[in-house]
Amino acid sequence: MLQTIADDIWAQPCLAYHVQPSLEPETRDALENLQRTIADGWPDPLHVGPKHGLHVTIYPMVPVKGDFDKTAYWHSIAGRCQSLLEDLCRGRETLELRFSRLRVTNTAVIVTATDRTGLIEAIRQRIVEDIPPPPGQKPIIYDLIHSTLARYRTKGSIPHEVVERIESLPVSITAPVTQIRLIRETLFPCLETDEIASFPLR
Repeated sequence: MLQTIADDIWAQPCLAYHVQPSLEPETRDALENLQRTIADGWPDPLHVGPKHGLHVTIYPMVPVKGDFDKTAYWHSIAGRCQSLLEDLCRGRETLELRFSRLRVTNTAVIVTATDRTGLIEAIRQRIVEDIPPPPGQKPIIYDLIHSTLARYRTKGSIPHEVVERIESLPVSITAPVTQIRLIRETLFPCLETDEIASFPLR
């Protein structure tokens, strides 16, 4: 049995800053269809956000969780962050995220993707190397690219056959990315955001 953990901050106000790829309307439509399929096959109620909230986080410059002065920290790194993104995106071609697999974890159902250009990995590496983490925290080291499609409303015990059925659903979504965005999040999970800057890809 999979022991799920309920999301206790869903639709709560927050303050966070993220680097994200742009997602086209067709990509959001495809991910929304996948959300619907997951919700229909899950035995317990799920938190499934609206289409506009679907996103991929390349790196959380200021994470949602953390007990520190987020505004002060952001102001201390904002200039370096924007310069870093301008440098890495300059002259880069449009990339494609290829979503191909569902994964069920104890906190969420996610869909994983690959980026053959290496830009996302390069952005993450430079941030870890060049931007100091928030006070009292360590840099985040990612080993995958993903979008969270559903979170759990309640804790529960999910049979392995349900997990296997969800993870075996076919996924083949090609998502063109035309820009890298720097966004501020004010309602979790990206239910309310505003764009601070964008960096176009050729």
